Amino acid sequence: MRLRLISVVCALGATCASAADFSLGALSQDDLRGLTRDLGAAMSYKGVTPGTALGPIGFDIGVEATDTKLESSSAFARAGVGDRSHLVIPKLHVYKGLPAGFDIGAFVGGTTEVNATLVGLDLRYAIIDDTLTSPALAARISGTRMTGTGDLKLSTGAFDVMVSKRFTLLTPYVGAGAVRVQSQARGTTLAEEKFSRGRVFGGLNVNLVGANLAIEAEKMGDNTSLSAKVGIRF
Repeated sequence: MRLRLISVVCALGATCASAADFSLGALSQDDLRGLTRDLGAAMSYKGVTPGTALGPIGFDIGVEATDTKLESSSAFARAGVGDRSHLVIPKLHVYKGLPAGFDIGAFVGGTTEVNATLVGLDLRYAIIDDTLTSPALAARISGTRMTGTGDLKLSTGAFDVMVSKRFTLLTPYVGAGAVRVQSQARGTTLAEEKFSRGRVFGGLNVNLVGANLAIEAEKMGDNTSLSAKVGIRF
């Protein structure tokens, strides 16, 4: 756990490894399925923010990184990107509050280990406001797309429900949902992979004067992800 947190902090500050290109010629269908499961877990949308609505003038802007534990390291090796046990993805993440309890968010990022660019978008609605007597209940839809990987194409879509409660500077939150993952290995005879996986997650947001810190842990299938974000929230 400590080493994973260190890798996240490293990714927030700099690129810690050179990127490698995917090579799909030696992959079996099982390899592609394993890659899709791992990449889907790593590249699905991580909010790293509570469900409490920002309000019409609110912003949440931060530099973020996610470290995902991989379960199909041998498939990554056969794809030419090394026998990897983790994948770290640094991102720039922005949320904007909208009227009527809606927030919209987006991020752009890229992995430190493989040649890939990742973009994501989400829309969240606070069904119940965060008040002195009740927690916030929010629903979120999101999607991501991986590009820059040549013939390997991957995208995700997700629906999540989350609960959060603000206590002055601290806002803990938990959530659960389902992620739809789809991949294609173009230029090969491999069939398209597409499936849904459940996930649960929880985190803590700390809003200080002049800085906002957030951490989040997620379990999706057999994969676990740890995320951290540093920025501002108001």
